[in-house]
Amino acid sequence: MQNCTFNIGQIVLSTQGHDKGQRYVVVGIRGDRIAVADGVLKSIKTPKQKNCKHLLATKFIDPEIESKLKDGLEVNDQMIYHTLLKFKKSNKE
Repeated sequence: MQNCTFNIGQIVLSTQGHDKGQRYVVVGIRGDRIAVADGVLKSIKTPKQKNCKHLLATKFIDPEIESKLKDGLEVNDQMIYHTLLKFKKSNKE
């Protein structure tokens, strides 16, 4: 198993698969499988399961999403979507 250093609430970039280049928010971690959501195609209720070696971590972690998920509180797709939108605006490519 690869050493995965991802955090709940962190924005990641898919590096492999049909979703290559897609940004996600980490909503769960189980070993080397990372549950990610984008609030549109992959919801918080049915997140995409990605192998950690197929993801590239960014330095951005949304503290609100991180604390809510760690405390077992509800996070909705709108929060995920707006976090990704905020990240995209702050990191224009």
